[in-house]
Amino acid sequence: MKSPWRLGAIGFVFLVMFGVLTLQLWRVQVVPAEDYVAQAEALQVKAVYTPAPRGQIVDRAGRQLAGSRPALSAVVDGSLVPPEAVDDLVSLLAAFTGQPADEIAEVVSDARARGDRRVVLANLEGKDAVYLAEHREEFVGVSVIPVPQRTYPYGTVASGVLGYIGQPEQVDIDEGAKHTDILGKAGLEAEYDAQLQGTEGQIKFRVDAFRTVLDVLGEDFPQPGNTLILELDIELQEVLENALLDGLELARTEYNPEGCDPGSQEDGDEDKGCPVRAVGVVMNVNDGAVLAMGSVPNYDPSIFVSGLDLAVYDALPEGALINFAVTGQYAPASTFKALTYVMAMEEGIAPQGVRSVEDEILCSGRLAKPLGEGSQQVFQNWTRADDGMQDIHDALMRSCNTYFWELTYALWDEYKGTEEENLLQDWAREFGFDEKTGIDLPTERPGLVPDRDLFAKWADEDDPRLDPSRLEFDSPWFGGDLFQAAVGQGSMLSTPVQLATAYSALVNGGTVWEPRLVDEIRTEDGEIVTENPPTVINLVEDLSASTVRSLRNDLRRVVNDPQGTAHAAFFDFGDDLEQVGGKTGTAEIIKGRVDEETGEVVQEAVTTALFVGVAPIDDPEWVVVVIIERGGSGGGIAAPTAKPILQHLLGESVTQVSLGQEAD
Repeated sequence: MKSPWRLGAIGFVFLVMFGVLTLQLWRVQVVPAEDYVAQAEALQVKAVYTPAPRGQIVDRAGRQLAGSRPALSAVVDGSLVPPEAVDDLVSLLAAFTGQPADEIAEVVSDARARGDRRVVLANLEGKDAVYLAEHREEFVGVSVIPVPQRTYPYGTVASGVLGYIGQPEQVDIDEGAKHTDILGKAGLEAEYDAQLQGTEGQIKFRVDAFRTVLDVLGEDFPQPGNTLILELDIELQEVLENALLDGLELARTEYNPEGCDPGSQEDGDEDKGCPVRAVGVVMNVNDGAVLAMGSVPNYDPSIFVSGLDLAVYDALPEGALINFAVTGQYAPASTFKALTYVMAMEEGIAPQGVRSVEDEILCSGRLAKPLGEGSQQVFQNWTRADDGMQDIHDALMRSCNTYFWELTYALWDEYKGTEEENLLQDWAREFGFDEKTGIDLPTERPGLVPDRDLFAKWADEDDPRLDPSRLEFDSPWFGGDLFQAAVGQGSMLSTPVQLATAYSALVNGGTVWEPRLVDEIRTEDGEIVTENPPTVINLVEDLSASTVRSLRNDLRRVVNDPQGTAHAAFFDFGDDLEQVGGKTGTAEIIKGRVDEETGEVVQEAVTTALFVGVAPIDDPEWVVVVIIERGGSGGGIAAPTAKPILQHLLGESVTQVSLGQEAD
């Protein structure tokens, strides 16, 4: 017989264990009861997010360049499609949308794998939306939701600036984007995507255990994105693009009188055919506001709104999606002489044999200089003949290469191998060459200002831009390279927006402004969110007022003097011709191509036509840059193309683009 205390001890242990068990059951079942109820209710609620309208983009006068209109899309929610319903759903959607079943199956499969929504058909017609709503039981997991559709009222106009939209790529999804999101892919749509994105709404549905929608519990409406108010003037933009198209066609007709089809050129054969592209920029010289910008041929951003048709994409001209105003790198050619002019005036550098730049020398058709081993020794002026006695003012007006080479030789001969050797490059960098301007657009590229250090770096890195034969010498940088840089050739490169920025500073007294397209950002209700005031990049303090006045006057002579290289292009400009100045340029690159008949390599000169216009020249307000790739000469093609743009700015009647004088 066991003792009473042992029985009592055992009973106590059982009592304690029972108490602990009871306490645990109470803690598990009673304490979190409210949480369990909430979780159970949540299992019966399905939230569907509704996209917000993207914010508007308007020009300086409030005219809408990009907006949104109401539209409906059919979407499939993978979390609401059970395995046994997949085959029937794919068949129904294929028949309904007219899309291949395998493509629909892939969409449904991806949606189920990720448990998210995918757009099956965008921009639904009303009858189709009603049909889906009435047959919701058959189209398991498919719903019709409002998806605002992007609109571009002006079609192709300003497309390079506005950019386009599209669905997110995998990298975007990895960063938190959803498959049904719409993101900016280029231009302002991409640069200001975060501001243009609104706040999505939400619709809550009650569903049963089989995820069948029972009723709607409530809806939070989406909030539109912010509005971008641009400095752009859409009327000026239309004038710019029409002029570029006319100038491009003029170049094609002039240099291919039998007609040409730029789309017929094969890869690698691009340089023997038609002029392919025209680029333009209009900038306010006093604050950096970009009033117009574009390159043609371009595209209609609307083709991306409802999903891109590959046939439409393949039909686009090469480079149509690229804004060459910020990405195109061109030799500035003789337009760069304005910079060399300023350097010579301010540094007191004159051709050897004369006291100052005010003294005349012969603008010979051929110049030979002892520039040392490895360098080019003989240079030919674009006229190929002597062009009379000229000082620096005449040389800029008539674009005499020889004069600017003589300036450069004086600099090279005195400062070769010293810090002062880079005087020209230092001045160029003061005006914004050699780096990005900071314009509020993606994919901007910098220009290039070559010097001894850059060529040495290329040599160390085996850069393909450096001819291997140069490595045989102590330095790969030659005097001829500085000669070429002084007239905007050789390795010198600039983007159109960079050229506009530099010229703005040259004529406004030395203030280098950061180019900007967006003036301010406002909410849909008009409240200011962000202001984008003018920003000074640099102040060129060494630029004297007398040099600025002299430059303006000589730019005026380029257009107004009968001997000026742009005079023939502007003869019918109008009453305000005296208020127009500018500088022509013709960039020439020698390239080889294989002759189809002989199989031999033929050397051909590929030219790019440039013109930079300034108005009103007495008190500058605008700079106009026009560049036409493979477009002949600056005086013959680029200057006439800029004429209607300047006419519009000065209130003149716009005249047709017509051939000017074949001049550098």
